Amino acid sequence: MKIPIYLGLISLLLIGCSSNQNTHKYYKFSDQNLEVPSAQKATTAHLYLEDVSILGVSNQQAFVQYTKPNTVNIARFHFWAEHPENMLTQLTQSYFHTLGLTVVPRALAGDVEKPLFSLKLVLNEFAGHYNKGAILSGNWYLYKQEQGELKLIQTQRFTLNSQLNKDGFEALVSAHQQNWIKLLNTINQEALSILLK
Repeated sequence: MKIPIYLGLISLLLIGCSSNQNTHKYYKFSDQNLEVPSAQKATTAHLYLEDVSILGVSNQQAFVQYTKPNTVNIARFHFWAEHPENMLTQLTQSYFHTLGLTVVPRALAGDVEKPLFSLKLVLNEFAGHYNKGAILSGNWYLYKQEQGELKLIQTQRFTLNSQLNKDGFEALVSAHQQNWIKLLNTINQEALSILLK
């Protein structure tokens, strides 16, 4: 009599475990097909790149979505493959390297005697949005260092939105990457292409 009860409980346990379809998924931007403007003329100037900073709720590996006004959803099963600050810093370095610039992570720069430019990107929002798709906002700062003095020479506030071309997290990742490339194109056009001649 007890054997059928035990077999029934074990079968229910196995059915319950096998129907759990929640799997974690990880995403990353690809730099394989970066669409960048044509390479600039060779320059002796170096671009020192500060690590990208993300302020607030988006500063984590889980995807962040605004599901309605004043409501944030943190994904339980969808994550960036690495911290988004690292991913964005790496993509930025690849982007400017593709343009022909010598890009050095600021933390590795050491002491430099010649003039240099330093770029800092600070994000306030890096999330999915219930109405706007992927949103990206923050500020970028361009500094010039001469004779040991670091001077801010240009800064700009940015807000970018990209609608999703379909539902799902893969479309959100694609829209986020489009926003990031738009931002880097803007920085290149408005600041670096002029300053790094």
